[in-house]
Amino acid sequence: MKDILGEIVAYKRIEVERMKEEVPESALRTAVERMGDTRLPSLKAALMQSDTGIIAEFKRRSPSKGWINEGGLAAEIPIAYQQGGAAAVSILTDGKFFGGTDEYITEARKAGVTLPVLYKNFVIDSYQLLQARLCGASAVLLIASVLGKAECGRLTDAAHELGLEVLLELHGERELDYAGLNADVLGVNNRNLGTFVTDVNNSFRLASLLPDGVCKVSESGISDPETIVKLRQAGFNGFLIGETFMKNERPGDELKRFIGEVGRRLKRNERSRLAIKVCGLTDAGNALDVAALGIDMTGFIFYEGSPRHVSAEQINAVYTAFDRKLNGKERPLKVGVFVDADTDYVVSAVKRYALDCVQMHGNESVSRLAGIRKAVNAECGRSVKIIKAIAVAGRADVEGSAEYAGTADMLLFDTKGKAAGGNGTRFDWSLLRAYSGSLPFLIGGGIGPDDADDILHFNHPQFAGIDLNSRFETSPGIKDIEALAHFIGKVKE
Repeated sequence: MKDILGEIVAYKRIEVERMKEEVPESALRTAVERMGDTRLPSLKAALMQSDTGIIAEFKRRSPSKGWINEGGLAAEIPIAYQQGGAAAVSILTDGKFFGGTDEYITEARKAGVTLPVLYKNFVIDSYQLLQARLCGASAVLLIASVLGKAECGRLTDAAHELGLEVLLELHGERELDYAGLNADVLGVNNRNLGTFVTDVNNSFRLASLLPDGVCKVSESGISDPETIVKLRQAGFNGFLIGETFMKNERPGDELKRFIGEVGRRLKRNERSRLAIKVCGLTDAGNALDVAALGIDMTGFIFYEGSPRHVSAEQINAVYTAFDRKLNGKERPLKVGVFVDADTDYVVSAVKRYALDCVQMHGNESVSRLAGIRKAVNAECGRSVKIIKAIAVAGRADVEGSAEYAGTADMLLFDTKGKAAGGNGTRFDWSLLRAYSGSLPFLIGGGIGPDDADDILHFNHPQFAGIDLNSRFETSPGIKDIEALAHFIGKVKE
């Protein structure tokens, strides 16, 4: 079988040496220095902040498929990509095999492209980094299959010195040790560069093997919006797509249509995964009816100051009913709600009632929460999730919540009021824009039947669900099943 990658790299080495003879590297470096410290848009930041993460590629031809869009103009298509909603643009600059040139990036910039631009070539020499910088690229592609690890590290450092970011492309498990290099973005190429055969399952296969917290891009073979949704679930932030758009008469319009469909599918997926917690249950029959609505968490309040406090008899009746009626079916998680409770009391309740989660709804410090976690897990012999409630009155309350990362598993933003628990009123959800922590969060505090539209329009990358209580009651602790069913159906439609 023909080794296309080997042929490309062999030619590239000859090509780079020829270019060095024509224009010495020193001359390029001088030209770069004359440019000064011009700030380039960040590829990584653009992908991490984007709703869809599409890197739209300007690619006129391919070694395996020949001409894709021979008449495509760099002064037209990349700017159309920008107008169509791309997070970034990739431009092929290899001439012999892909019909590209560095001038295409220059032309795109002159046409008004302000998005991050990826210099897509087979980079094997620092000379090419200077070329990328001069033509206006924001980032360069480095391919692990082409470079030794030490060589890749040197080129990464050299790119950073020039103000360029690096998208480091991996293809298989043998290249995973490259992930430890200081690349800005890690890419998984679904195309075998030896045969040019694509298989998007390669991204799914490697997803869990890549380091946590890094910006990840899936490259090649992506043509279906549903694939984007699944790749996002697998942890990818960006998606490099070229042929799907370039084979269309109007690539920018096709991109816009594609992004619109991705957005709709992502929204539907987010709604379906929105966690619903119903708190303050006191009656066994009512709790069973609530559980039958397909909610995710049931909350039982162990704080005696609450009108929805459950006695031992009440909670035993509820859990006996759960075990009897929901046998063989997935039941909601059992959450015990505590307010500044003694550690021994929390541990005892977890053991006695087989709680899945504990929600700490008082003024528990980080160290106090850490102690509760340690004691509960040690005494119960299993890991119990911790939800930390944050009483919100202003921006400072939201910003301060980040300190619970590492001790809590989830946050619950609730309204600050006179009562230690919920106060039945909403806070200003726009304050949550100040939250930049890593923990997912629920929103609680006075959510009622009329708030479904606000929930559907609320966006935050860590928004995981909602906590419902007093505004869905016929009396304290007794939920209005009809109102709950209507509301849940609306937010998950």
